[in-house]
Order: sequence, then C-alpha cells, then structure tokens
Amino acid sequence: MANKKFTKEEMNHLRASPYVLDVSPSIVHFSAKFKELFWNSIQEGKEPRDIVIELGIDPDILGEYRVNGLKGDPK
Repeated sequence: MANKKFTKEEMNHLRASPYVLDVSPSIVHFSAKFKELFWNSIQEGKEPRDIVIELGIDPDILGEYRVNGLKGDPK
C-alpha cells in the first residue's frame, strides 16, 4: 500500500480522467480501458511513468510507488 495520501485537489484531478473510476485519499481505481492500454504499452517496452503521462494522468500525483506498482498482472 502506498503511504502517500491524496489531497482534495489531487483527487479532483484524478476524477477528471476518463480512466479513473473512483478515488479515495489512499486508493485510486482505474478503468478496464486504462488497464488494457497500460498493459499493451508495457508489452511494447514503454516505461510506466511515460504511459501514465500519455494517458493524461500526472504521475507525480500518483507517486512513484503507485506508478511502478501498475506493472502487476492486469487480471
């Protein structure tokens, strides 16, 4: 679990993304489409931080721990 808690502003920023289903101060839930696009990009050899940026999400809001944790199995 990530130690970084989201501020209200950060949660609002994340909620504005079409790829975010829900967000709380400690957890963000991404859509199936985000997971599919992310996983396909990982398979192409792209870095997680670059993928998140391409999908319109600020990786600094997520934090390094969460961004790198996205590499897990998408299922």
